[in-house]
Amino acid sequence: MKKQITIGHFTRFGAIIKDNIAEFTFETKTDQRAFILLYDRHSKKQTARIAVPEDYSIGRVYSIRISGYSWERLCYLLEKDGDICMDEYACSVVGRETWMDESRSKSNYRVYGGFCLGEYTWKETRKAILPQDMVLYKLHLRGITMQNGLGTGKRGNYKGIIQKLPQWKELGITSLEFLPIYDFEEIKYQFHYKLDENRKTMMVAEDPIGTNFWGYGKADYFAPKASYFGARDADIHMKQMVEAIHNAGMEIIMEMSFVPGIKEDRIINCLRYWVMEYHIDGFHLLGMGLPVEQIAEDAFLGKTKIFYDNFPEEVLMSQSQPAHLFVTNDEFIYPLRKLQNHLDGSIAELSNYLRRQGNGYSFVNYAASNTGFTLWDAYSYGEKHNDGNGEDNCDGSNYNCSHNYGCEGQTANRIINRNRMTAVRTALCAVFTAQGVPMIMAGDEAGNTQSGNNNPYCQDNEVGWVTYSRRKLPKELAKYVANLIKFRREHSILSNPLPMKMNDYKHTGMPDLSYHGRQPWIMGIGEEKKALGILYNSAYGRDPEEEDVMVCFNFYYGEESFALPRLRQNRKWYFVTNSGLNEWMPDEEPMQDQGYCAVPGGTITILIGKEP
Repeated sequence: MKKQITIGHFTRFGAIIKDNIAEFTFETKTDQRAFILLYDRHSKKQTARIAVPEDYSIGRVYSIRISGYSWERLCYLLEKDGDICMDEYACSVVGRETWMDESRSKSNYRVYGGFCLGEYTWKETRKAILPQDMVLYKLHLRGITMQNGLGTGKRGNYKGIIQKLPQWKELGITSLEFLPIYDFEEIKYQFHYKLDENRKTMMVAEDPIGTNFWGYGKADYFAPKASYFGARDADIHMKQMVEAIHNAGMEIIMEMSFVPGIKEDRIINCLRYWVMEYHIDGFHLLGMGLPVEQIAEDAFLGKTKIFYDNFPEEVLMSQSQPAHLFVTNDEFIYPLRKLQNHLDGSIAELSNYLRRQGNGYSFVNYAASNTGFTLWDAYSYGEKHNDGNGEDNCDGSNYNCSHNYGCEGQTANRIINRNRMTAVRTALCAVFTAQGVPMIMAGDEAGNTQSGNNNPYCQDNEVGWVTYSRRKLPKELAKYVANLIKFRREHSILSNPLPMKMNDYKHTGMPDLSYHGRQPWIMGIGEEKKALGILYNSAYGRDPEEEDVMVCFNFYYGEESFALPRLRQNRKWYFVTNSGLNEWMPDEEPMQDQGYCAVPGGTITILIGKEP
């Protein structure tokens, strides 16, 4: 085929292949000549250096169309501003096809831009999931697929995710949040400089010194990670995974950790690209100084869920229903753990987090995340144990509000393990009866441990991987979580998308939310108190005929008695569960004492009010 070049269309940055014609569009900072460098995909030998004519530009943006090459055999770099560099908008990456390929040190870990050649016909059933229906499950693609019975071909890649979808669907998960699945450098290495034969300074990479397991840091933000998604056809395989997630009735949220120095328009273009090209449902943004105002107001992202830890107040106040902005931070964890572990916690503070909800935006609540102890470890370790990270245990948060319940780390002591499991169930009950969106960190529903490491960013091993224990208590915990999710789904008042007003503005006979202690209808919560009953009036949910819900939190050491208010109509109180129990055991008969409920220390009791 005859080789030809013509001016491009300037429609999209990156390299786009259509009808065997490649269009390259990129920006420069200087007036130096720019070139497209083509390489053999297998040998990495340069096969062509194509000059981009100066008049193929608008401002400092160049666009060139090139035909006459077998693009499936090639990869590319750009030569611009006097440097040979990777295309920031490359849709695929060549060179990182194998995870932790140490032989790459011979080529200084160089990577190249690849071409997305395959057309994809979507065959998905995609439904919008409202914020009040969401149950988030945060996971690391490699970490959750390296163990637990998956076949060799499904470990550490997208095929393992597809196989596990029925398990998460059965649990009740609606939304999967992935740690970085765009292409990043997983190999941590150092380099030194030396003079070449022409006495010019050159960089020489050294052998690997560790693993960037999580994937944060500088990255190729427009490309699915080649080692996760099958190298050459990574774009197709990524779409297959997204399609499978949607067909399972779930949605996909991508963590996007942008390093400093990236232009605002590139960040917005990146998010738009994933939405339009890969049908991504949402993004959890990480990084300082991000253009969150522009992202929140961007028309292309108007129905995309955006998670961030610190939205400006004026951005939140300008939103409308249904919410597409979600405040995601650690604020829920610490009031809960301080109360559970008797570290001068405040039930008044926790009660505010339990009912936090915006008018047009929402909050994400969780008791553990990847940046910190697992849920099991939060009640198994009083101190972090990060020595394996190679930083003298100086990395990771020192503010954990954790407790080991009598033994640091794993133990065969049944009493300690029962107490730890009670603490885990109590934390989960708090998360799933809070008004915001509940989130589980992968493995926490089954007692996953990281051996006390609260920052396993570099642990590509059994510490960083998720392990599902086959012991009795973790199996029962998974069933308990499934019941919590089901209970939340059946009682819509718990996930009311509007802020609670704590009054009876619909004139139903009870406020939408009310507080109760040893006496009913308490008007204030003292800082000295460690127990509180919260009554949710179902008349303010989606279906007034749903059951009322009362959640009794007791963070004292001993038993506490809660007054049970008289319910609407002829409803009676029924016992559902106490977090100190191994099983979910709702009663079929009303409670004998309809005036008071005794709750053991360090536990949560859930009651429902319905007609006999």
